[in-house]
Amino acid sequence: MIATGQGQGGRNPLRGKGSTAVTTPQDEDMSTPMKNSTEALFTQVIGMKDITVHFQPVIHLQSQQIYGYEGLARGPVNTVLHSADCLFNAANQFGQLAELDLICRERVIERFAQLGLPGRLFINVDPHSLASENYREGQTLAVLERVGLSPGRVIIELTETHPVEDVHLMRKGLEHFRRMGFRVALDDLGAGYSGLKLWSEIRPDIVKIDRHFIQNIGDDRTKQQFVSAIHKIATSLGCRVITEGVETIEEYATLRKLGVEMVQGYYFCRPTEVPPTSLSPRLFRSEERTDLEEGVPTVETLCRPAVTVEASTRFLRVGELFTTMPELESIVVTSHGEILGLVLRKSFMNLYASLYGKELHGRQQIFRFVNRNVLQVDKKTPLEEASFRLTTSLDIHTDEFIVVDGGSVLGKGRLIDLLREITTLQVTRARYANPLTLLPGNVPIQQQLQRLFAAKADFVVCYFDLDHFKPFNDFFGFSRGDKVLEFVAELLTATLTGPEDFVGHVGGDDFVVILRGNSWEAAVRSVLQQFDDCISGFYNGHIGCVITATDREGVPRDYGKMTLSVGAVVVSGEAEESAAVHLSTAAASAKHHAKAMPGSSLYILDAASHPAFAPVL
Repeated sequence: MIATGQGQGGRNPLRGKGSTAVTTPQDEDMSTPMKNSTEALFTQVIGMKDITVHFQPVIHLQSQQIYGYEGLARGPVNTVLHSADCLFNAANQFGQLAELDLICRERVIERFAQLGLPGRLFINVDPHSLASENYREGQTLAVLERVGLSPGRVIIELTETHPVEDVHLMRKGLEHFRRMGFRVALDDLGAGYSGLKLWSEIRPDIVKIDRHFIQNIGDDRTKQQFVSAIHKIATSLGCRVITEGVETIEEYATLRKLGVEMVQGYYFCRPTEVPPTSLSPRLFRSEERTDLEEGVPTVETLCRPAVTVEASTRFLRVGELFTTMPELESIVVTSHGEILGLVLRKSFMNLYASLYGKELHGRQQIFRFVNRNVLQVDKKTPLEEASFRLTTSLDIHTDEFIVVDGGSVLGKGRLIDLLREITTLQVTRARYANPLTLLPGNVPIQQQLQRLFAAKADFVVCYFDLDHFKPFNDFFGFSRGDKVLEFVAELLTATLTGPEDFVGHVGGDDFVVILRGNSWEAAVRSVLQQFDDCISGFYNGHIGCVITATDREGVPRDYGKMTLSVGAVVVSGEAEESAAVHLSTAAASAKHHAKAMPGSSLYILDAASHPAFAPVL
C-alpha cells in the first residue's frame, strides 16, 4: 500500500505517515446515504484508477545525494477519499484492499519510470494485503518488467495500520519478494503496534525510525540516545537506517552528528508530483565535523583496493576473476551505483568447482550469489566505532568490510587490521587513563581541548568535584570511597555521552567533562539530581548521612552528606588558541564559586568575562 499524502512531515494517528485530519469512511456511525456515496466514489476510483502519485526524496547524508523516492498515493481531489488514510480505510471496509494496493503500486511504478527518477523506489505495503485472498504473487514484478525497471531498485516498505497477527504469513510473503530481488524496509519503527517484534522476525534490509523520535531531537538527549541505540543495533544486524520527519536544520545537524546514514522530511523536500533529482548544497551547510576529527584515526587508513563487478555480471566471469587472482578473498557487487554486498571466495569456489557447477550456474547473474550481510563503513568513521559495529554483529560477515566514500566503493578493510590498530590505540590510551575508572586523564583531556580550540568550536568545560569526599573516605575506608568514584564515573558517562562529549578523570575526586550543544546545562543538572538521589545509599544506613572525621588541621568535626559541585566555563569559538593555557585557571575559579553554593550546585562562567582570557593590548 502506498504511503499517505503528506509524506514524512505532519503526523496522523491512523497511519503514522501524516495527512490532514478528515472524517474517514471507516467511522462506525456513518450514515447509510453517506456510506453508499463513499462506496460509489470508491468503486469509481478503482474502475478508473483515479490515483495521483507524489514522491518524496530519501537523502543519503554522506554523499549529499538523493538515495531514492518514497511513492505517495492520493485519491481524487476535493473528495472524502483524497487522503490516503481514508482511501485505504475505505478499501479495507469494502473488501478491496488488495485491488487498491495493486492499482497504487502500478501507478507509482509507472510514474516513477515515466519521470526517469534516479535511485530507488520505496513502495509501501500494508502487511494485511499480503494475507488477502485476492493477493496474487508476481504482480509487482510484472509491472516492473513492463516499464523496464529492475527489482533491485525497489524497496518494499512495510507500514502497519492495524496489529499484525500472522507474522509467519507475512514473513513468507516477504521471502517471496526477496527471492525476486526486492529489498524490504520496516516503516515507522517505534510507532507501530509490533515494530520491534517485526524487526526481529523479518530482518529487514532497512528500518525507518518514526518522526516522533526526530522532532526536537537537538534538545532531547533521550531521543538522541534512542536513535543512537537503534543505529548501533541496526548496523550490527547489517541493516540500514532512515530517520523520518526531519523538518529543521537543527534536527538534521543532530542526526548528522549521530552518524545517521539517511534522512527524509520537509527540511529537504515536501512530497510533490515532480520531485527534484538533486539538492542545493546550502541544505547541508551545517557540516562542522572535519576539523574536529583531525587526528582521530579512521577506517580510511585501513582501506585496500577492491575488485568490483555489476550485479548483471555472469557467474562464469566471476569464476574467472577468482581463478586468475588467487589472493582475492572477495568481490564487491554493485547495482546501478548501489553496493549490494560481497561474493566470498570460499563459498563461491565451492559451488564453481562442484560437479556441474559451471553448467548449472554459468549464465546466471552474480547478484543471486551475493552475501548482503556485509558491513559498509564510511571512510571517515573512527576506528573504534567501526570496531564496535563489526564485533557486535550477529550474522554479518566480519572478515572484511566495505569502505565507502560518498556512497561509492572506495575499497575494503580487514577485521584483523582493524583489531590491530584498535589494540595499539588502547595501549596508548591506557598509558594516560585513570587506573580506577579507566577514563582519559590529563594528556587526552588537553589533546581534546587543543582540537576544539583549533577548530574554532563552541564548547563548555565542566569541572566536577565531590564535596566532603575525604572525610567519607577516611571514615568508611578506601574501598567504599573507590565505589563512590566509580559511581560518579558511570553516572557521567551514562548521562553526558553525546556524539561530541568527552568525559575525563583528572585524579582523586576531580572529573572534567567537555560538552557541546545547546542542552548541556540540562544534562549537567540531571547529573546533579541523580547524584543527590543515589548518594545516600553509600552511607550504609548511617543516620542522617552525617559522619565525624578530623579536618585538615586534625580537629574532629561533623560532615554532612556528599554533594557534587560543578564549575562550568563556556568557551566561544572566537577564543584564541593560545587561551587554552588559561582554561584550567578559569575552571578552578568556577568550581570555587560552585563549592561556595549550598548543596549540589552548578556555577557558570563565561570565559570571555574572565581576566585570564582578556586580550593582551
